[in-house]
Amino acid sequence: MRVKDPSKDLPEKGKRSKRPLLPHDEDSSDDIAVGLTCQHISYAVSVNHVKKAVAETLWSVCSECLKERRLCDGQPVLPSDVWLCLKCGFQGCGKNSESQHSLRHFKSSGAESHCVVISLSTWVIWCYECNEKLSTHCNKKVLAQIVDFLQKHVFKTQTDAFSRIIKLCEEKREAGEIKKGKKGCAVPSVKGITNLGNTCFFNAVIQNLAQTYILFELMNEIKEDGTKFKISLSSAPQLEPLVVELSSPGPLTSALFLFLHSMKEAEKGPLSPKVLFNQLCQKAPRFKGFQQQDSQELLHHLLDAVRTEETKRIQASILKAFNNPTTKTADEETRKKVKAYGKEGVKMNFIDRIFIGELTSTVMCEECANISTMKDPFIDISLPIIEERVSKPVLLGKMSKCRSLQETDQDHNKGTVTVENTHPPRAAKKHSSPKDKAKRKAGGVYTNARKQLLISAVPAILILHLKRFHQAGLSLRKVNRHVDFPLTLDLAPFCAATCKNISVGEKVLYGLYGIVEHSGSMRGGHYTAYVKVRVPSRKLSECITGRKTAPGLKEADSELGGHWVHVSDTYVQVVPESRALSAQAYLLFYERIL
Repeated sequence: MRVKDPSKDLPEKGKRSKRPLLPHDEDSSDDIAVGLTCQHISYAVSVNHVKKAVAETLWSVCSECLKERRLCDGQPVLPSDVWLCLKCGFQGCGKNSESQHSLRHFKSSGAESHCVVISLSTWVIWCYECNEKLSTHCNKKVLAQIVDFLQKHVFKTQTDAFSRIIKLCEEKREAGEIKKGKKGCAVPSVKGITNLGNTCFFNAVIQNLAQTYILFELMNEIKEDGTKFKISLSSAPQLEPLVVELSSPGPLTSALFLFLHSMKEAEKGPLSPKVLFNQLCQKAPRFKGFQQQDSQELLHHLLDAVRTEETKRIQASILKAFNNPTTKTADEETRKKVKAYGKEGVKMNFIDRIFIGELTSTVMCEECANISTMKDPFIDISLPIIEERVSKPVLLGKMSKCRSLQETDQDHNKGTVTVENTHPPRAAKKHSSPKDKAKRKAGGVYTNARKQLLISAVPAILILHLKRFHQAGLSLRKVNRHVDFPLTLDLAPFCAATCKNISVGEKVLYGLYGIVEHSGSMRGGHYTAYVKVRVPSRKLSECITGRKTAPGLKEADSELGGHWVHVSDTYVQVVPESRALSAQAYLLFYERIL
């Protein structure tokens, strides 16, 4: 950090291809394509019939499966993938179910066309006749109108039920703690978020951040103008800790805090993210225009922009503590102090304290045995998904010790992939490919090398990015292969022996609490969120903030405690854990277990 930086910020119709008569959530990858308008909407969609049917039937339940009364362990077997006919309001299970009642309903419709259906979990609209996913702009406003009605109906019916569940959970917990004479923690709620126009990618990420409890806690500590902020120098113990006064947070940080605060308030949703989204667009204009975007890119831009605001806020407070010195007025000692406090202070922003980890890359030349290392911070870890022709599950979480590259290749061919295969920070050393050979310092010659990539600092919140989108020649493709992910993840096999704050042989456990799911294809899809409503971790809060909470409070079980909620824009529904684990995950949010 310099004493004063004078620089200023710079302003910143074709033929349809024949496909199977099924919605396009098949397991294989798909190419990017352009959707076409549908000629069947005018006679295959009836708003009045749908409204009447929805009012008279159970929501998101296949009526035919219900009639069959199939049981498993005494419980009715009801598929979660339910599609609603936009002609008559019939609700039937989708193509991934055994019975495929939605497709059967269309085929048995006779003269009347019942070809246009909508998924009640993802809001994807599909025409069986066209074999196409439809846009709400496909034909006048009838599709947009019916989707708006269905989403409002869902919110109306689900909100009361969900509120009762949350209230019962809170009353039960409070009653138990009153008996013990202790005050308990309230379970945070979940609210829907209005879609501003193709902003589901944004909504899904915000839902996960809203359940990142430590984020709101740290933001709440420093939200005020004049907040005291202490900077201690471990690298220079001869310098006394510096206490500075922070100015008001930046506009994006303030908007994010206010929105997260609104998500926790008792009032009913859904909430409009317009103010927060507009502030983000000021920092990242690429998100303007309400086009389909990528959730991972959104997450990076949002956290980076907030981090930049907080860094500038801390730097300004340090300069103010030294009476805003300039390069002309500051002496050498003052410059050194400002630099030292600035270097340590910027690392104390809440984004770094929560999300930032560190990877260490070690490369050893096989000819001269020269070793070079490089450390890089990360905000998430990207995991490649291997495409396969035979549908077998990818195992994410069954960790083992190092194995050979040949065994890894055999696993890939068999279709059985473990975290060791997909996780970049692997403990196994490997030979570099010809294009990745290391350059020897002496002479600049490329030679064979062995590379090791390990985690040298673990974050409080671990975000895993499953790389479903990739370049295939001149086109983009999506890998729809399912990836199994664990509720509890041990990161120890991928940590360096010198990993900060980790003892040798100690487990490094993380608990799953959030998922961003992408359904659909490259040409059009939908992002939703699965979040785990739970009691905030007392130990994690103490570790990050350094404050001790009330003694005697029992830590909630990270795996067994809480319940899962599926959120699709304004649609909020409590779901079983198995439903969340079957999601086509794109981003996974894990919280450190201490």
